[in-house]
Amino acid sequence: MSNGTRKRTEVRPEVVFLGSLVERVAAGKIRVPRFQRPFVWKQPDLSALLDSVLRGFPIGSILVWETSKDIESAPRIGSVEISSRPDGIVGYILDGQQRVSTLAGTLRLTDGPDSIVDQIEWRVYYDLDEQAFIDHGKAVKDSAIRRRRAGAAEPSIDHHQPAQDPDPKYFPVRSLLNTAGFFEACRRIQEQADGERRQHRLDEADRLANAFRDYQLPLISIREADLESAVTVFARLNRRGRKMAEDELVSALTYQEGEFHLAGMLDEFKAELKQKGFGGLDRIFLLRSVLAALDLDIYAKDWADLMVKPEVRARLPEGFDAARRGIRLALEMLQDFGVTSDRLLPYGLQLVLLGEFHRICPQPAARTVELLKRWFWVTSFTGWFGGVNTAQAKRALEEIRRLAEGKSETLNVVDPDMAAQPFPDRFDGRSARVRAFLLYLASLRPRSLHGVDDLSPGPLLSRRGTDAIGYVWSNPDPPELVASPANRLFVDESHVGQALGALSALDDDALRALLPTHGFPADGLDRLRNDDRAGLIDARLATLIEGERAFMVQRRVSLPAERTAPAIADSEASDDE
Repeated sequence: MSNGTRKRTEVRPEVVFLGSLVERVAAGKIRVPRFQRPFVWKQPDLSALLDSVLRGFPIGSILVWETSKDIESAPRIGSVEISSRPDGIVGYILDGQQRVSTLAGTLRLTDGPDSIVDQIEWRVYYDLDEQAFIDHGKAVKDSAIRRRRAGAAEPSIDHHQPAQDPDPKYFPVRSLLNTAGFFEACRRIQEQADGERRQHRLDEADRLANAFRDYQLPLISIREADLESAVTVFARLNRRGRKMAEDELVSALTYQEGEFHLAGMLDEFKAELKQKGFGGLDRIFLLRSVLAALDLDIYAKDWADLMVKPEVRARLPEGFDAARRGIRLALEMLQDFGVTSDRLLPYGLQLVLLGEFHRICPQPAARTVELLKRWFWVTSFTGWFGGVNTAQAKRALEEIRRLAEGKSETLNVVDPDMAAQPFPDRFDGRSARVRAFLLYLASLRPRSLHGVDDLSPGPLLSRRGTDAIGYVWSNPDPPELVASPANRLFVDESHVGQALGALSALDDDALRALLPTHGFPADGLDRLRNDDRAGLIDARLATLIEGERAFMVQRRVSLPAERTAPAIADSEASDDE
């Protein structure tokens, strides 16, 4: 925070050419401050942004904080190594890092060997015939296929191009703003294409280059401001219809050069959690765990005002360390419950509260563990956190603390006898109730469809997402069966297509051993051999419902009166008091 009278903040909008923006980045005049999140976009995001530029679509404004202060910044943006900080005013990106990284990383890429950074292939090409952006691997693969079809065993020798360069119809994005690179790419088109095709590709290359050279975008600079004022401006600007994410805001406001970096510590902890299968956990829950450890309001309305208080900022390191210890222990408990991935965790707040318990009480008694176990299963199957307001969630947190401190021996804010939600009628991975069902399905120790090995549902979900849950029948009749949870099952990386084909290929002994591990009925083998597909899924649905109800009874969860009900894509506790 600044001392004394603050200068009036100057917000200066301007419109800049894309090439000018990229040059400023390469020269180190626009940088990414360390408190920003790392680059998180995926390969399709790069292509989508470049396509927007080509079409002349707006891609949003870039917001930078201009200051003469030497703020610690990232050594590169995208694939581009950034020059050392020049003297004078420098702009630090507050909003637009992913977009600027994509533009600089693809347009300023050199011909060096290291084109894959952050698991992104920065060598992007534009298919002049198909009019689409693709990465280097696909361009090379498609080029090899085209050559084989043309009867050429090897590509023709061209001493001007590096080995593994794709066909000339793939125009390198890195050459669009580089005059020499542009003419070299056009030379290749002229030499290796003929007639009408050559002219079409040259015209398309010219259109492509002009689109990028003429593209302009808004750059908003904040001057005469300290970091707190600059971030406050950011927090009040709408970004794609929403305000700045709370964890980003807190990370920026608590940044101090050479001191504790909350953003960096959160990212470091996220990397650790990824090794445990919880890398997809939203950072907001980690931040709430830190606030809980500091005995602060995890639902505070104005996080900015809270975090800039000196007494809070000074305690952040100890709060983070304490929260991290609690979460590590809470994850060990959850893994004992069968929760081996964030995609099997019904609610992030369950981890926050269990982490706070373990922060206070690292080694609970066996009786307390059983109490917490029942609390977890009740909140999971009833959808408790999806239907309460923040006041109720805060009371649940205080009750958890009292239990950890030995001041209470019961948990009553969550009614332990409330009935579970019925079996979901549709599969939706965003639904806590569906995730609770997946925990039951995982408890059956499902086997691979291609062997005798047991699958590991948690790690599979962490690696593959919803692709780890395949279809029994991908195009069922009647069509409504496609959405049924009974039409989904865990599959490994080697599996492709619907499961019916893989199941039908197994012999009877293998099926008798495998089908029960996926919750198929006792007559599943007969139905499969008779090709009674709809009957198989209907019978599996009944088996899964009964099996899950027995699973709930074992965990002391009260059964619902109804058998099925619509699945709800839950949100965590609402802000309504």
